[in-house]
Amino acid sequence: MAPAIDRISALPDELLGDIISLLPLEDMLRTSVLSRRWRRVWTSAIALDFTDAADGDGDDNVYISRIDRCLEQLSASPSCTEIRSIIFPAIQDSVVADRWIRFAAAHSVERLEFIVPTGCPALLPLSLFELCRSLTVLDLSGYAIPPLPAAFPFGPAFPSLRTLSLLSVSIPTPQALLASCPAIEHLSLRLSSGVDRLPASIFRSCPLLSTLRLINCSIPRENRSAFRPPAFPSLRALDLDIVRIATPHLLLASCPVVTDLTVRNPPEGFPFRLVTRPTISTLRVFGGTLRPTLPAPSVRTLVLSNLKIVNPPLLLREFQGLQLLSLYRVRIEPGADSGILVQAPRIRHLMVQDSDDLGSVVVAKTPQLRRLFYWGDIRFLRVFEDAVPKLEEAFLHSTANSPFDGGYPRWKILMLPIAHVRLLSVNWWFIHERHGT
Repeated sequence: MAPAIDRISALPDELLGDIISLLPLEDMLRTSVLSRRWRRVWTSAIALDFTDAADGDGDDNVYISRIDRCLEQLSASPSCTEIRSIIFPAIQDSVVADRWIRFAAAHSVERLEFIVPTGCPALLPLSLFELCRSLTVLDLSGYAIPPLPAAFPFGPAFPSLRTLSLLSVSIPTPQALLASCPAIEHLSLRLSSGVDRLPASIFRSCPLLSTLRLINCSIPRENRSAFRPPAFPSLRALDLDIVRIATPHLLLASCPVVTDLTVRNPPEGFPFRLVTRPTISTLRVFGGTLRPTLPAPSVRTLVLSNLKIVNPPLLLREFQGLQLLSLYRVRIEPGADSGILVQAPRIRHLMVQDSDDLGSVVVAKTPQLRRLFYWGDIRFLRVFEDAVPKLEEAFLHSTANSPFDGGYPRWKILMLPIAHVRLLSVNWWFIHERHGT
């Protein structure tokens, strides 16, 4: 038998660096003992995740020393010139954070994550804003950003930044921070308690912003002039999680091209007139109470989860352009009329799960329906004859034991309109045909 040939070791360092970057840090370092050829290959890695360096006993000095030793070897290696991505673990020592940031800046890092999951916010070194002009992705958690000047003498701090995520971060000057990111396209903000006011006008310095997620904050009232020109001229997707909006109609008017709106845990009385924005095609609502107001013919996708509906029969009348409807753990308010009549000429996908409190789901006229998913008490599902001529797939799962008391004819009434489907999945265990029924 011919001896095995080590073809991997023959690959150039640049390619090996790409491959080794996929390994956890500990495994990456272990490759240095494979052979002399592999002794310094790990220093060619283009992505480093140091979160595994944290010691199990929680001693900060131990894993700080581990990371510092790695950075020293990388700095001394001629093959380590550029690193695309670095993820640092929790560190509340600003001096150490400054040292690591300077290493990242010296190696033209494009993606940098600094995460402090617990403890008091640590002050972020100003060197991050003075040196890291190559960043395209920045993820910070648990830090306090120092007061920033209205403008830096050398131009914006992050001229190339495209994605910014701030979680539980204290920002005394949010307007100055956003002004430092003129090219940003994706932004997620959850500020620390005490600083939760984000006027819409401060986002005007980010004209390329296309996706925005705001968590646990408020958008205060501003003069109409603050929304002219629009604060979000390029925004396509807006995600609001526990966000209090003083003038929602002005906010949406300032998003002329938004198509995707997600509302999570809305405050009591949240005005869902937001959906009247004619450009919105996707609406997702998680939590709270939904009160249908004005027709929203532009909405094509409607996802409702863990919420109450005031008037279920009225719901689909407001969304006649629907192509996808998903209901998960949807309930009705006490005293409201129950049941939903699905009579949507364009709907192609219908999904109902754990929504027995909603009442009957009657599929009456859906000529374009292709997929039906129902998980719940099968007695609440009714499909009219000839209602689903183009149905291709159906998944039915009854959570009730023997819902028809073993009555096969009643089960047949339900199944007959969908007997033609190409793919049908049913939990047959609850069907018991009885003689003489």
